[in-house]
Amino acid sequence: MSEVVDKVGEGEYNENRYCRGGSRPAPTTTVIKAMRQILKQLNFSDKETDVYLAALKLGEGSITELAKKANIKRPTAYVVLERLKEMGLVSLSKKKGKQIFIAENPEKLLKAVEEEKEKIREKEERIKEALPKFQALRKKDTTVPLVKYYEGKEGIWNIFNDLVESEQDAWIIAPGKVHDIFGLKRFMKNVVQRRRQLGTKAYIISDHHPEIIKAYRQKEIYFREYRFMPKTIELNTIVYIYADKVALIFLKESLSGIIIENKELFLVFKFTFDSLWKELEGKNLPE
Repeated sequence: MSEVVDKVGEGEYNENRYCRGGSRPAPTTTVIKAMRQILKQLNFSDKETDVYLAALKLGEGSITELAKKANIKRPTAYVVLERLKEMGLVSLSKKKGKQIFIAENPEKLLKAVEEEKEKIREKEERIKEALPKFQALRKKDTTVPLVKYYEGKEGIWNIFNDLVESEQDAWIIAPGKVHDIFGLKRFMKNVVQRRRQLGTKAYIISDHHPEIIKAYRQKEIYFREYRFMPKTIELNTIVYIYADKVALIFLKESLSGIIIENKELFLVFKFTFDSLWKELEGKNLPE
């Protein structure tokens, strides 16, 4: 069979060409694009992707053949092949005194992924060990409130995540329409799982929104306690009280929010919340 020249980097393929061994048709351009995307997600560079796909298509080849197939220069191909060899994706052999690179079984990609995951785990452990030192280094003036401002939906998600990451009880005043605005089902599932693991709880003052009533009837599952505002009161602001912080989210007009980190302010808001919580006990309950 005459050689069909197809440049991996340029995405030109002959669908009538057969893979090594002649048993299966060559992947279509669409399939190759999908493969390239997967390799990109595994942190392959464009040239590493080109050379690896070229090696798979040839099965084995010299440095010159692989460079030509990948449409890159020979010295560059050599550097890339060394990297692929380190990853266990190609191996080196000799044939008639000439170096030949052989594509290994693609299942080796799984090993590469496991190695990356192990590196990430090691980094995570090192960060966890060093975190107290970084936190001790961070200068905090407890007499002056630390205020952070957020805008838009993406910004507000920073406040939600900060609440969860505090890993402590929270005292919340919030309207049920927050569910309509942000779509919190998946987020709340993660929150419940986190609270179950930590044994923490949320104490919520809210309105009679259907999602709130649903959660109220399953409060043991959701690790929450509820009190209800009178139906005549419309809430347009969320108040989070947690971990020496007070967060305010403004829902009217453009979405915005702030986190204020200050022990004294936290205690004032907590006292106010506790007074309201006691006042609302047994009142305005859903029918």
